[in-house]
Amino acid sequence: MAQDTTDRLIAVARHAFASDGFAAVSLDAVAAEAGVTRGALHHHFTNKAGLLEAVLRRIDAEIGAEIDLIWDATPDPWSAFQACFHTYLDAVLGRDLRRILFQDAPAVLGARAYEILLDSGLAEVIGSLSDLIADGRLRPADPVALAHLINGATINLAFWASEDETRRTTAHDTLSLMFRGLEV
Repeated sequence: MAQDTTDRLIAVARHAFASDGFAAVSLDAVAAEAGVTRGALHHHFTNKAGLLEAVLRRIDAEIGAEIDLIWDATPDPWSAFQACFHTYLDAVLGRDLRRILFQDAPAVLGARAYEILLDSGLAEVIGSLSDLIADGRLRPADPVALAHLINGATINLAFWASEDETRRTTAHDTLSLMFRGLEV
């Protein structure tokens, strides 16, 4: 029952944050639309910033699940690795996510918003890079440092591209260029 309440609140808040923006969203309206009291909302999330963080984490988990599908469907590990980052870039640039990910979350959560996005799946990225380097597919490099470089570059490209839809293609081209530079 508690998980159902949490899921409803996150879904309602996500829609409200995406369409109206964090500042304009009323917790009373979110609670009413989710069919719970404001007290129940506070019990689950403490405050509006906590609710936004839960929405951000849910979005990140959904994108992670989408990336897992790409990884599983692509037989070549290097092609899969690249496809996952391109999928991530497209996912975060979706119209319904831009406001949450690139405006409200950084403004409200500060560096924590960036850390949530940056650290998600980092262990898997490090493992994949270690394997690709060991297999001679990529230039020798520290896989931890390389994972941070790639994650950070991708998130920064997403922030940049989120400002103007016409930048999406350039962001993908630049991401591909970076990947080509890692190849042996």
